[in-house]
Amino acid sequence: MTDEEPDDALLRVRGLGRRFGDAAVLTGLDLRVAAGEVVALLGANGSGKTTALRCMAGELVPSSGTVRVAGADPQVEPEAERARRRLAFVADTPVFYRELTVGEHLRLVAAAFDDATGAKRGRAVLEELGLGARLRSRPHELSSGQRQKVLLACISARPFDLLLLDEPVLRLDPASQRWLHQLLLSHARNGVGIVLTTHQPRFAEGLADRAVCLAEGVVVSDEPFETFLARGGADAIGEPADSNLEDLR
Repeated sequence: MTDEEPDDALLRVRGLGRRFGDAAVLTGLDLRVAAGEVVALLGANGSGKTTALRCMAGELVPSSGTVRVAGADPQVEPEAERARRRLAFVADTPVFYRELTVGEHLRLVAAAFDDATGAKRGRAVLEELGLGARLRSRPHELSSGQRQKVLLACISARPFDLLLLDEPVLRLDPASQRWLHQLLLSHARNGVGIVLTTHQPRFAEGLADRAVCLAEGVVVSDEPFETFLARGGADAIGEPADSNLEDLR
């Protein structure tokens, strides 16, 4: 496909590169994610996964290559605004306004996206995750795992077509991981494109369609997720021996 040909992908990345000073952190990443497709972006620490997601989300300016979210460039206005309204990004470290309560964060997100029922959906997520009584708490008063749940509730308080998640299960207990697995399945079935990174590749079993593996900023494999598991890819990435999908069901 040439740059001039139409592409109905929710996410299209071509030749994406990012340097920090003289160090190339990401080189030549190509990625296409269609509606309803789930891609697991995998690799060891320092392989470039988080950098790639931040470029896709518009938080980092690529050193080379292009990113398009539903055809819009997340770096160039007014396209960037269109891109931001189509995608949601769950960062590995949640950031909140210190002055606002959990409930106020939900209302703020819903209002920003003109979503009349967004805050209600966010509160429902908190109830399901055991935080329904913490609406008047401020996020900095919560544990790291609880803050991660609040972030998931905030994301649920707004519409999106593309979901980017950086280590979403890192701070979640097994029950919450099971809940998230089912939530992401539901989003994918409803046509949301998803890209996620995880140090627990088997979390993505039964969820991801493809495994894209990075090493030192370069794609070393792009294959069906079941093929990745069958050749022992999860073990090669360094997943803990006692971590498996059965623990999440």
